[in-house]
Amino acid sequence: MYTGFKSGLKKLCPSLILTGWLLVFISATAGTEEELHQLALRTQLKLNTLHNAESGFLKIRQFELLLNDEGFLRYRRTYVNGKQEYYSFNLMRISAINYLGNNLSGELSIQTHEDDVIVQTFNDRNGNVDSMATYFRLPVSILEAEDMVALHNDLLEMKRLLDRNK
Repeated sequence: MYTGFKSGLKKLCPSLILTGWLLVFISATAGTEEELHQLALRTQLKLNTLHNAESGFLKIRQFELLLNDEGFLRYRRTYVNGKQEYYSFNLMRISAINYLGNNLSGELSIQTHEDDVIVQTFNDRNGNVDSMATYFRLPVSILEAEDMVALHNDLLEMKRLLDRNK
């Protein structure tokens, strides 16, 4: 009877070990996905709060800025004259994040490795455009140094988590 138990345990042991590793992996992935989701929400809220839609020369009627759990940042702005611009890129492609301006107003500039930013225009008098760019610029207002550091860190942390999950 003891040898039968021992034999059964030998057959069961690899299954238990595999199940244990699978549970550890799933719980770690779930934790990372939840962390990524919370980070995306927080960063999207920061970007929407800091965005300066009333920038004098832009004359933006409305805008939409979304950041999802897969790391895609999508930004659409509609001008008073009806022209729309749409930008989209994945945070995995970020090569540099800079701020051009002072603490009252400026532009958040995000560079990518290659032509990774999708740029589309609609209702443009000069014709609609589909192109690619190497950077994305977002007009922002009242950006203190600690806000910029926090935003920079959050974007890079999202990039790190996305890289780990791929």
